Amino acid sequence: MANFQTHLNVGILVSAATTLSLNMAGWIQETEALSLFSLGVIGSLLPDIDSDTSKPVNALFSVLGASLAFAMTLPLTNRFLPLELAAIWVGVFLCVRYGFLKVFSRFTVHRGIWHSWLAIAATALAATNLAYWVWERPPELAWIAGLVVGIGYLTHLCLDEFSSVDLFNARVKRSFGTALKPFCLASPWSSLAMALVLLALLWVAPPADGVLERIDVDPLLVLDDLGERVQDGAHWVLGRLNDWWVWLERRLDLV
Repeated sequence: MANFQTHLNVGILVSAATTLSLNMAGWIQETEALSLFSLGVIGSLLPDIDSDTSKPVNALFSVLGASLAFAMTLPLTNRFLPLELAAIWVGVFLCVRYGFLKVFSRFTVHRGIWHSWLAIAATALAATNLAYWVWERPPELAWIAGLVVGIGYLTHLCLDEFSSVDLFNARVKRSFGTALKPFCLASPWSSLAMALVLLALLWVAPPADGVLERIDVDPLLVLDDLGERVQDGAHWVLGRLNDWWVWLERRLDLV
């Protein structure tokens, strides 16, 4: 597993490259780049939310606590007095920093469901919904925020997998395959819970028409193409199975 500093450094580089690319492509404005960059860095640290090592997790929950505290208080600036906003900020920070940390330490296992494709999708969608419903950003920008978080999250998992391969001794460590997996077979209930959360987040997510138009993607055409590919793959597999069965029958006849 890559250490915390490595994840942080690579997360900064990838997030910077992502936001700069989005800005150069005209998808985001300069004023939005810094906040999206910060989200990408946070996303690159999120998978270690289930780590048993105290120092990285404490730092991660401190960043999460401060980020969520700002996310909750900034939309309320015109509704509450400064002292009340400060109390809300402190309350959210302490709740995340100490309350959520206790809960995750109690009920999570390192390299469990939080190191999976399900977690990438759920975290990206959570960021999308947060940007849309709490920060009141346009749907297109909300989906971009989710994309940036998802890229950061994926970067972390890829680093963990790369660190499982020792190129100098030409061996693969036992941890290989535990960081970047579709779901957690060791904990099916956690996988089911994450899948349900993913569906709920998808249900309340903002419309993605603007993003799909930008990349010129028709969802119906994508689904049709995917269906054709699945059909072709199924026919290929059935054909190979039939060839194998014919070969096996011939061998049995010879015996």
